[in-house]
Amino acid sequence: MSWRHAGKVQAYNYTGLDKNLAQEHGIRLPSHYMNNKWQLTHQALVMLTSLNDYDQQQVMKEIDYVTRYPGTTCSTRHSLNPSRRIYRSRYPFRSYHYLVEYKTTGSGQVIIDDIYFDRSLYGAKQSCSAERTMLYSVRRNNQSSYDGPKDRNSLKALEGAWQIEEPVSRVNTMHAAVNGMQNNAEKAAWLMGAHAQAAYSADGIRGYTLFHNPSDGWKLDFAECVFDKLSRTKSHNAQHLAAVLAQAQQSGKAIKWVAHSQGAIIFNAALVHYRASYGGRLGSQQLAIHGSGANVTKLTQLATVLGMKVVAVNNNPFDMVPNLAGGNDLSPSSLCRSIQFCGLVFGKDSEPGVSPHTLPYLGIETYKEQLRMFGQHKKAAQVQRYIDKHTG
Repeated sequence: MSWRHAGKVQAYNYTGLDKNLAQEHGIRLPSHYMNNKWQLTHQALVMLTSLNDYDQQQVMKEIDYVTRYPGTTCSTRHSLNPSRRIYRSRYPFRSYHYLVEYKTTGSGQVIIDDIYFDRSLYGAKQSCSAERTMLYSVRRNNQSSYDGPKDRNSLKALEGAWQIEEPVSRVNTMHAAVNGMQNNAEKAAWLMGAHAQAAYSADGIRGYTLFHNPSDGWKLDFAECVFDKLSRTKSHNAQHLAAVLAQAQQSGKAIKWVAHSQGAIIFNAALVHYRASYGGRLGSQQLAIHGSGANVTKLTQLATVLGMKVVAVNNNPFDMVPNLAGGNDLSPSSLCRSIQFCGLVFGKDSEPGVSPHTLPYLGIETYKEQLRMFGQHKKAAQVQRYIDKHTG
């Protein structure tokens, strides 16, 4: 069996989910909810209560579906077509990653027996379009860190330094991260581990929680970025993250976040959605911004209004993502630098060791030495000229 649940407890005491019971257990009922259509066991109620608000709403939609169509032969079909994700206000899969076990009585009433997490859906997949937005517990395998210029062997060791343990329904660690574009789950785990370690190096991080932003290739990832920036209705990534932030705040959990690249766009959109849908301050949480695809000034102002402290902003001056996509430096000199180095971000010469975007930015001198270590002497000379101009 590929599913798991919260553990059997008084599983067969049926009850209806009315407004009072929902309020007692922190469950937000849909506006069209009718409580006379179905009942659930205590076990199913415990599982539903353990989920964050976004997960709860998706599961409630699944329950509504099986209540309307209890005779359906299959309610677990998955759509793997990445083009469905263009409609960012619509969930891209035909069913969520929690499965509803139910039965019908002789009178036609639906009984929700249990709610399971479908373990077959987590982790990296052969097709990135099959990956799900999900929280993962990530543990550290070795002490490799990106704390200075590294050769290829050292960076290879860094890729094995972090490993996904299991999916989780909430942030249980002190540190958490949101990854950017074109990261499958495995790459996101080690890369955001490196970013978290660089952002909070004094903490000696042994593990963190990854909010995984799946990739559909750069074109659809770019479409998602535009959607979150311009649309009033935010992507499911942003809505999910907003619910995670709200859940952590309600529990008083102190979390140190780091958002990289598109992750900063998602974080900004999540704060917008949080302010509109939840409200309240986020004073127990803080944020470090790396290679920001969002405008840092706007993101910092929004975070400050909500009581969240932005502790660091690390953008490489040769990185086109924060400069141009994030609109953080639109000067002619920034445009020239971005164009000159864009091939190291997206082109045939791109790799983590030379990209001004992928690895944590530790300072301009470190980046220059990183380029030299990989044999990019012309690019290193350009960086040196920049250093001379700004320090002379």
